[in-house]
Amino acid sequence: MVLTSVSVNGTGETRELGGIWNKGILCRIQGGIWSMEARLDPGDLNMRGEELPDFVKLGSKRLLPHKIKNNFLNTIGRARNAADRYGFPFFIGGTSFIPFENFDLLKEAVEKERVIFFEYVDEFLNKYEVMRNEYLEAYSQHANSLARHYPDVDFVRSRFKFETIYYAANIGSVMGADGTAEEMYLSWAVNSMNTLRSEARQIADKIIEASELGKLDGRNMRSVQGLRDRVSAKDLLDDPDLKRAVLALSVSSPEGMKETAKELKTAARDVNPLFVRKILID
Repeated sequence: MVLTSVSVNGTGETRELGGIWNKGILCRIQGGIWSMEARLDPGDLNMRGEELPDFVKLGSKRLLPHKIKNNFLNTIGRARNAADRYGFPFFIGGTSFIPFENFDLLKEAVEKERVIFFEYVDEFLNKYEVMRNEYLEAYSQHANSLARHYPDVDFVRSRFKFETIYYAANIGSVMGADGTAEEMYLSWAVNSMNTLRSEARQIADKIIEASELGKLDGRNMRSVQGLRDRVSAKDLLDDPDLKRAVLALSVSSPEGMKETAKELKTAARDVNPLFVRKILID
C-alpha cells in the first residue's frame, strides 16, 4: 500500500506529506542478470597453484568472459545515471526523486537502455550454446565439472530483468518512530536544494575568476545554460530570485558577467530549513 503521510503524535492522527508530490515522483530502476559464476568444488582445488586454470578467481568459477557480464551491468548503470542526472537521490535507498519537468526525458533515456539491455540478452542467448561448447572445449580437462553449471536457455533468459517502477512516497511503511520520516524527508529536501545552490555558486565563482583574468569563453556560457535548465526543472522551491539571477547571467554581456555572477551567488545562498518545512510540510 502506498502511503504519503506519517504519524504526528502516535494516536493514529496523520499529517500529509503532499508538498513535494506536486512537483515530482519517485523512480526505482531494478536490474538482474545471470551471475555467470559458480562456487569452486573441492575437486577443483585438488591441484597446485601453478596448475589453476584462468577461469578460477577468488573462490569462483567464472563461466564466461567478464565483458559479456559488463555489457548488461553498464546498461543498467547508464539508466540509473540518467535518474541521477534528471532527479535527486531520495532517502529511500536505490530511489530517485524525478521532477515532473524531467519525467519524459528520464523515461526516454531509460527506455533506450532497456531496449539495448534486451538486445544484449537476445544476442547472448543466440550464441549461448556455441559459446558453451567453445568454453568447455577450451577447458576440456575440466569439462565434466563445468558442464553442469550451464542451465537451459529458457532458465538463463528468466535470470535477466530490467524494470522501472514509478511511485509516490512509501514513507510511513518504512519508518518506525514518530517524526523520523518527517525529519528525513526535510533533511533530504534541504540537502537537494542546497546541492543545486552550491553548484550555482561554484559556476558563479568560475565566471568571476575568468572575468578577472580576461578568459571568459564558450565553456562558461555552456555551464550557465546547463545550470538554467537544472534550476528550471529541479529547484523544488521554485525560488523566483534564483531563477531570475540564473536567467540574467545567461543573457549577460561579457562586460556585465562579473557583477551578474556576484548577484547569482547572493541569490544562491543556502535555504533556510524552517522555510522549507513551512513550504513542504507545515
